[in-house]
Amino acid sequence: MTAVLELAGVAIAALLSENLVLVTCMGIGTRPQSFQEPVDALRTGYCLTVVMVLSALISWTADRLILLHFGWAHLRLLVFALLIPALVAGLRSFIQTCLPALARRMDGNLSAISTNCAALGSALLIAQRSYSLGAALLFAFFGGLGSAVALASFASLQQEVALSRIPRCFQGLPIQLITAGLMALSLVGFYGLHLD
Repeated sequence: MTAVLELAGVAIAALLSENLVLVTCMGIGTRPQSFQEPVDALRTGYCLTVVMVLSALISWTADRLILLHFGWAHLRLLVFALLIPALVAGLRSFIQTCLPALARRMDGNLSAISTNCAALGSALLIAQRSYSLGAALLFAFFGGLGSAVALASFASLQQEVALSRIPRCFQGLPIQLITAGLMALSLVGFYGLHLD
């Protein structure tokens, strides 16, 4: 029962209190279209979730079987920074070869994710917290899901703000920063939420 509660705590923390886009500001290095169009934001979020889960699996395996075994934990950042872009490149070539129709829609999103620090940040958080494989995959999945929800919500709010009349000094980047700040502030109430 305690293992289930621990996994539920990891999932809720990744989804709400440690949201990679709004709270830790790791997943914001995406394409500008992801912040303006909700459909593109959802595509980016789905791609980010897949990449985060696969990178969590590969980085957890590399960390446990190679880095910790040989005492090379100080090389985590370098190894993960090389593994994750290689994983994204392999995933892009696999999708282009096997699913060309999907590749036309997702290629721009996947190329933007290769430089997104959410996958690298989640892999480092998983290694630093010594999560089990199940907890690592759960953290990556719900972290990606939380990023997708945050990106889609932000893009939808940007469309709503564009329809309303706002003062000239707040148009553009200022209102975007205010919107992102208010969204992040709404998650502050969940910070420190743990199921014990």
